[in-house]
Amino acid sequence: SSLIITTILSIALIVIGLRVKRLQPSDVPHGLLLIAVMFVDMVNGTVKNVFRKEWRPYAPLLMTILLFLLFANTISLFGLTAPLSNIQVAMSFSIFAFASIQIVGYTATNPFKRALSMLNPLNLIGEISTPFAMGLRLFGNLLSGSIIGLMVFRGGYELAAYVYHLIDIPVLNGAAFAVIQSIGLGIGAFIHAVFDIFFGAIQAYVFFMLFTIFMSLATEE
Repeated sequence: SSLIITTILSIALIVIGLRVKRLQPSDVPHGLLLIAVMFVDMVNGTVKNVFRKEWRPYAPLLMTILLFLLFANTISLFGLTAPLSNIQVAMSFSIFAFASIQIVGYTATNPFKRALSMLNPLNLIGEISTPFAMGLRLFGNLLSGSIIGLMVFRGGYELAAYVYHLIDIPVLNGAAFAVIQSIGLGIGAFIHAVFDIFFGAIQAYVFFMLFTIFMSLATEE
């Protein structure tokens, strides 16, 4: 599913970018182009407020991370497995965040001074634990949403089966089984949608903000 998300995002961004490139200064974007322009302005504004200076080199990377996470956290609505419900994918994001923060820190500040600060065990633990905690947060929230949805689906089936065996009238027990199972499926689908869209989007934005803040701190040390 990660490959599918990357392919879809690449094609969509190329198409949108080409359409934006054709816009004239006097043109007013509409529809998807308007959403894309507003999204880029939102990300640029957020990154600019956090970095305050020299924010432009980092905005494209941070926006790409946010876009990928938004799609990755909601792709299960289309029958695919959310990539970040896999601990390996979540940890790869942690490693990427750690490497990015360190590269930015060593290139934007005095590398010798930063290397000396790493000799302090508390600084070293803080640098390593923060990005890994960010990845574990993503993994935990997506996995918990999937587990709760499956529990509701299974609970609706078990309740329908219990009512089916409890009622002796064949017509009624069959109807009750269908109604209760439908209710259970509906509740499970609703919980899936809530966790995938609402909590998934929140976790994507939280990761984006934490990544932005820690990267900006690395440039100031």
